[in-house]
Amino acid sequence: MANTQDQASLNDHDYSMDGICEACFDELIEEEMQMAKPLSDHNPFQSPNPKKMKRRDESKKVNMESIYNAIHALSQRFEERLDAFERKFDNFEHRIQNNEKEVTENKNEIIQLKAQVDRLTKENKELKERCREIERYGRRWNLKLIGLPEKENEDTREMVIGILTRVIPISVEQLRDKVDSVHRLGKKDDPAFNMRPRPIIVQFGMRTTRDEIWRRSREARVCKELHVQFRQDWSKEDREARAKLYPTVQEARRNGKKAYLKEGYAIIDGKRVEAPFTG
Repeated sequence: MANTQDQASLNDHDYSMDGICEACFDELIEEEMQMAKPLSDHNPFQSPNPKKMKRRDESKKVNMESIYNAIHALSQRFEERLDAFERKFDNFEHRIQNNEKEVTENKNEIIQLKAQVDRLTKENKELKERCREIERYGRRWNLKLIGLPEKENEDTREMVIGILTRVIPISVEQLRDKVDSVHRLGKKDDPAFNMRPRPIIVQFGMRTTRDEIWRRSREARVCKELHVQFRQDWSKEDREARAKLYPTVQEARRNGKKAYLKEGYAIIDGKRVEAPFTG
């Protein structure tokens, strides 16, 4: 019995809910209709004024023509500048090609000139050495007499021959034939000699006579009495080279090596040693 009553209550409740939902739906539709209804008689989608539209179209047309003209003018300026740039570029390219050609020609010319300079430098060196050798050869007939006092109006040749007769056992007449020329170096009272007697160059006509006097003069009594000395007649270059090589020769001798000086070089244990170049 109780179950029957409960079921009846539920049925009544369901009918009531359906009625409520239907009423709510009707209200919603009515609200939608009210919102869709226009607020006034004014139409927001009214057609615009034809005159205004015409002016607007004409304005747009003018603007488009201006834009087109501006673009066309800009395009022409761009093309003109592009043509000018191309002409400059072609000019630059032509100049670059000419420069490359000139550079290549200059390089070839420089190579040729360098080869020519090297050849001339080699020839110049050889010629200098040949001239030095010729000068050395001529000086090998000479001896330099150091320390003989100068006299006024002296006969230098006879003074030297008198000394030579005491160095080697040869008569005065024979020595006069064997001695070619005798003269002092430099000018009289030359400050370069620092108040010392000017050296005397003795040139012999025979190499054998010169070499014998050179050997005997080292122990000759007359040289010690007169405080004079015979020396080799080296050139300036050879004197400078010997001065540079002298310490090297001394060091080699201290180390037990066979070393001695020649004209412009040194011989150490049979090997030729050149003077260091400082030019």
